[in-house]
Amino acid sequence: MNIVSNDKDFELDDLQIISQSVENFVRKTSTLKRIRELRASNPGYDLLVWNAIAEQGWLGTLVPVKYGGLELGSSAMCMISEGLSRGLFPEPVTASAVFAMSTILYGKNDELKSRLLPQIVSGALIAGVAYVDNNNNKLLVKSLNNTYVLNGSKLQVIPAYRADGYVVKLATDLDSILLWVPFDTKGLSVSVIPLADGSQAATLLFKSVILAEKNVIAKGQDAELAFSRAMDKALLSVSAELLGVMDQALNMTLDYLKVRIQFGKHIGSFQALQHRVVDLFILKELSVSALAEAIKFFDSDSDHHHQHSLVAARLKSRCSDSALMITREGIKLFGAIGFTDDCDIGLYLQRALVLSAWLGNAATQRRKYSKIIRDHVTIAPARGVYHDPFVDSPPGTEWNDMTDDEFRKEIRRYFEMNYPNHLRYLNRRARWSETKDWAHRMSQKGWIAPAWPREFGGMGLSPSKLIIWMEEQERWGIARAPDQGILLLGPVLMRYGTKEQIETYLPKIISCEHIWAQGYSEPNAGSDLASLRTESIADGDFYVINGIKIWSTLAQDATHIFLLARTDKAVKKQLGISFFLVDVNTPGISIRPIRNIEGHEEFCEIFFTDVRIPKRNLIGELNNGWTIAKTLLGFERLNHGSPRRVQYPLLKIEMIARQQGLWNDSEFQSKYVKLRLDTEDLAAAYARFADIVRSGRNPGPVISFLKIWATETFQNLTEMLIEIAGELGSVRGEIDFGADIVDILGPYYCVFPATIAAGSNEIQRNIIARHVLHLPNV
Repeated sequence: MNIVSNDKDFELDDLQIISQSVENFVRKTSTLKRIRELRASNPGYDLLVWNAIAEQGWLGTLVPVKYGGLELGSSAMCMISEGLSRGLFPEPVTASAVFAMSTILYGKNDELKSRLLPQIVSGALIAGVAYVDNNNNKLLVKSLNNTYVLNGSKLQVIPAYRADGYVVKLATDLDSILLWVPFDTKGLSVSVIPLADGSQAATLLFKSVILAEKNVIAKGQDAELAFSRAMDKALLSVSAELLGVMDQALNMTLDYLKVRIQFGKHIGSFQALQHRVVDLFILKELSVSALAEAIKFFDSDSDHHHQHSLVAARLKSRCSDSALMITREGIKLFGAIGFTDDCDIGLYLQRALVLSAWLGNAATQRRKYSKIIRDHVTIAPARGVYHDPFVDSPPGTEWNDMTDDEFRKEIRRYFEMNYPNHLRYLNRRARWSETKDWAHRMSQKGWIAPAWPREFGGMGLSPSKLIIWMEEQERWGIARAPDQGILLLGPVLMRYGTKEQIETYLPKIISCEHIWAQGYSEPNAGSDLASLRTESIADGDFYVINGIKIWSTLAQDATHIFLLARTDKAVKKQLGISFFLVDVNTPGISIRPIRNIEGHEEFCEIFFTDVRIPKRNLIGELNNGWTIAKTLLGFERLNHGSPRRVQYPLLKIEMIARQQGLWNDSEFQSKYVKLRLDTEDLAAAYARFADIVRSGRNPGPVISFLKIWATETFQNLTEMLIEIAGELGSVRGEIDFGADIVDILGPYYCVFPATIAAGSNEIQRNIIARHVLHLPNV
């Protein structure tokens, strides 16, 4: 599973070697029979296996070389954690080699670092972190003559048995403090609490425990920062463990659905079960994307600590919820045998319960995330205030060399200073007559195609810059002009067009001379695109097209249409389709606009009667249109899966909540943060697939999950926007909320075509079930 990205200091080949090494180690070293035998044992894990893990060098993955470690970074650590977790290894790698190790490493006691860290790397020392307070017996500390006296207790310490010492977080009368407490310290006792998976957590009881100044890891703000940084690293590692658990559980469930027979059929062929398991697959894929983004952020040079905490909290929330859902529903999909102890799927649920709760469950992480954004993140103002003169970057600027902040500032200022105010936040798709002046301006500036490679006239933006571009467009309410040529046809021509076709059409898309519409759906072939009936028959140097296309967005404004037509009726229906380009001024074409539920003419029906086009307008090979169509649908699903659409309702929810005094309301924050995290995870998934497309690779049918998540998140946000508007939630048109003008219902009406366009969400689930999960047909 590709959960990491290529780090500048650590090559992808090295990561693949580590992944293979972990896989081999798990296969040779452990079985689920071993896991069952270790339940409720002391220490609950195998010291021989622990030593074998140490011999691999994995306990030193995050430890600096000067302390005997490998210093490979978060990519390698998560690869190891995820791999071991697939085999449900109970050995406390994250607890000791990540959490405890990091608190010591980030502390200020060099003597403890030099003494303890090499022992952790070698496996000779196993450590835990005690930070959970017992409200009935809070751990208190008094400072006397350069010593510290501890009385009270700490809960839920992992590992419970065979720990050689603990990092203890506590507060004095004046400040925070981190202390190293050896296991054999006088006055320290340990009792154990059984956990769901058969492992144990410890309760540490301190009775007049006396520690010297040399045991202080850090004090005050240094202690808070060291603990917070260590917690973030631990959350990253335990999230990788959760990913390993959920992915293995999902694979086990899929295997079962493919062999279990009921009513004379494999149960995996039942659509109701297919859609259920597809939704579990979506949760897993979101977790993959969130973890990959978090790893990239943690391995970067960023020193914005609260941003690390935001990323870690969001990641643990996503992975906890996903792991619990996948393992729980896996048991249900196994049926009665699923909740017997003989069935292995239950072991994964039990581990998911433990890992999800440890270091704070999903709800705890969302509350943490909520506090950070309220303390550190400000909502963008309606308009920026700039005191320095605006300087346009010159033509040929390499945008990806800018920092994200520099890039955001430049495009934000340009949009605010130049975009027509009367076109902001339209509650409908903009017509070409309204947006052509802006489009021509963007074309002349070289900004019309942000995702296109620079050699074709685009900006060549990286996925992260592209997301910023979308965010700033939506923040400023920039209308989406007719853009089928830029988003869909252009990338298709780059891949399948001849040199002549590329030179003929791409420059005219960039210059806005050609405005394109799409001709895919037909009255009886919507999501079932292969059943189309529009025909194209060869006649000398021409093709003659007859048929009807429908649901073509803003075709009444187009100068050209790209379409699919049947060119061979004698073969399997997918094999007899070709891809054509058509000038709308060609005789025989008529266009009828269709009014939508909100009263706007967004879609059209197009009629073709003996339309003659030159043979050079065929893209790709004859009868190979289905392959091109699937590629284009991938681009379209990437577009429909972008975080662009969700930005408007999210921003307006934030604005209205502040304006109406809801921002600190606990119920609002609970709903808002969950949806905000959904949009963040959407952005991470989009960036992952945008990178695939940008590199020239085909993302394949798995991209369907992106379209599902984007449109359903969009729907949830529009419904929340209506909810917080209260009695104004049914008002059509713009509403003045004081700080801004908001169209409440406009986004909600857009949900309906969004869930259907590029193939309905139900069809997307069918695609994933058949072509990604390989579930049997009915």
